[in-house]
Amino acid sequence: MSAGPLPSYQDKIASGDLAFDAGQEAVISALDSLYHELCRNTLSPSLWQRFLKNPPAIKGLYLYGGVGRGKSMLMDLFYDELPAGVARRVHFHDFMVMAHDKMNEMRQKQVKDPVAETAKALANGIHVLCFDEMEVRDIADAMIVKRLFDGLFANHMTIVATSNRHPDELYKGGLHRDRFMPFISQIKEHCHIQEIADGQDWRERLLGTSPRWYCPADKASLAHMESQFAHVTGQDMPDELVVKVAGRDLVFDKVAHNIAFVTFDELCAVPLGARDYVALADRLTGLFITHIPQMDDALQNEARRFMWLIDALYDRRRFIVASAETEMDKIYQGRQWAFEFERTTSRLSEMSRLSSDTK
Repeated sequence: MSAGPLPSYQDKIASGDLAFDAGQEAVISALDSLYHELCRNTLSPSLWQRFLKNPPAIKGLYLYGGVGRGKSMLMDLFYDELPAGVARRVHFHDFMVMAHDKMNEMRQKQVKDPVAETAKALANGIHVLCFDEMEVRDIADAMIVKRLFDGLFANHMTIVATSNRHPDELYKGGLHRDRFMPFISQIKEHCHIQEIADGQDWRERLLGTSPRWYCPADKASLAHMESQFAHVTGQDMPDELVVKVAGRDLVFDKVAHNIAFVTFDELCAVPLGARDYVALADRLTGLFITHIPQMDDALQNEARRFMWLIDALYDRRRFIVASAETEMDKIYQGRQWAFEFERTTSRLSEMSRLSSDTK
């Protein structure tokens, strides 16, 4: 067994990779306690066979707090310390997509209780589930999540989750929320609820005073954005990300730490709708987008998609770094969306501000 996530966090501070943050230290201490509880009661090699037969129920952790406070990073430190094969780390949106796909498969096989069997299948072989960005907006998710988690907890699953919202705020204002409320009680029963204290937005610290809007979109701008992307993502090698929406796969080739590097055409010159951009914004924490053209009525479809994209990112408080052919207030010169685009320009301006007051 490793020393745990707390020493790993302290090593990153000592090396300069992280700056000390009292709110983060309190959270990593809680995760460290959970890690050692799991080691003592479930993951110790001397108890391994007994664990496989009848694992004890270990209360997990539901971590919530402001955007950019490092919740996902802290959970990853916890996850990385666990022995290989005992845990799964997954974005909550992706998990629910997997659950729906598996339930459809069970229904086709005419399984008597597809939700329970889906939970059993998703829990098979693992003991800890780490959920990034727990959020429920879709009524289809809201109506089945309680029964799905009943099955996970029945299989002695320990849950660790990050969210921007306290459990009481999940699915707030959603249709038939009364039927969703038992899930909130369930989370409170099986997880310690911990808020990360207010503090510096890590994105603001890493982005610093670097530009957020590059003009013109030339080779020099692209080079600066590439360097900025590498800095913000910790120089990690980008990977492919697949976001499933309504049975379709949105594929992005360059993603690291839930931050994507894409071109305007990849996002806005393809037939995507508002729902696609919402799903994308749910999945990402930030976006680098290059080569935004100056748009007029000949590009009214692209302009409309760009508005949807910015609305989705803004509503979820994601950051954006972009390069464009022209200045921000001149990127739309058409008539079709002239009134609506004023809001887009305002939101872009706020998202591109070089200060931490837009956290």
